[in-house]
Amino acid sequence: NSDQPTLIADTKRAVQIEDISPGVNNAILTLDDGSTIILDSVNNGSLATQGNSNIVKTGNQISYMLGGSENISIEPVYNTISTANSNQYQLTLSDGTRVWLNAASSIRFPSSFIGKERKVEVSGEVYFEVAKSNEQKFKVAILNGNGSPGEIEVLGTHFNINAYNNEPDIKTTLLEGSLRVNSGKVNRILLPGQQALQDESGIQVKQNVNLEQVVAWKNGYFLFNNTDLKTLMRQVSRWYNVEVVFEGTTHPDGFSGKVGRDVPLSNLIKALELNDVKIQRVGRNLIVKP
Repeated sequence: NSDQPTLIADTKRAVQIEDISPGVNNAILTLDDGSTIILDSVNNGSLATQGNSNIVKTGNQISYMLGGSENISIEPVYNTISTANSNQYQLTLSDGTRVWLNAASSIRFPSSFIGKERKVEVSGEVYFEVAKSNEQKFKVAILNGNGSPGEIEVLGTHFNINAYNNEPDIKTTLLEGSLRVNSGKVNRILLPGQQALQDESGIQVKQNVNLEQVVAWKNGYFLFNNTDLKTLMRQVSRWYNVEVVFEGTTHPDGFSGKVGRDVPLSNLIKALELNDVKIQRVGRNLIVKP
């Protein structure tokens, strides 16, 4: 049981510190009228009707199912799904597009797509498998506080967006298909295996990206490939909902390895300590020592 206390060695005596469990599948759904639904607290089945769609929960995900209503709505009805730290969630939009939200992320979208384009807004980290449509382009507006907002334009593709405010740049990684990354007057076309890095200076394209590492979070594990310690610990902070403090200089080398996201925090700390990282835990604070 991941909630069992872990024995931590003390210079004077053995003390018990309650372990920190990994994240769970949960999110908050905000409907058009501002009311909210905590998704892990409701049963499977129909949750609400929004515009032309019925929202159905099945297990750890929800789907927007277009209804057969004769009164087709002209005005879009917008919903938002947001995850806190240590939460993740999955949904299917009304066009069949599948979306995965990582911790501390959100997506705002219409309950059904009306007109010539399908447009959503995201923050944090989101993975998309976009349903193909020759009639409606799919666009993703990136909400980010770092002064480098962007927009992704696509017809049908699989891609990942990492746009956390505390990351140095916005990373858009293409796994399948093709897409255009827009930032101001600058735009770049991505091919599979490429990653666009956006910051205030513009867009750079990185070749031959490790795709397994990019989408490891969606597939249930951490994958580090010569990852620097600060980048690694930002992922740990979001998934286990802990604060990370660095004392002194950090380890100059990158870290490589694979750890399931379903393990308690103590297991992950042990793996890091095997690589000469010194971590002291005080409550929900991790102190990384030089």
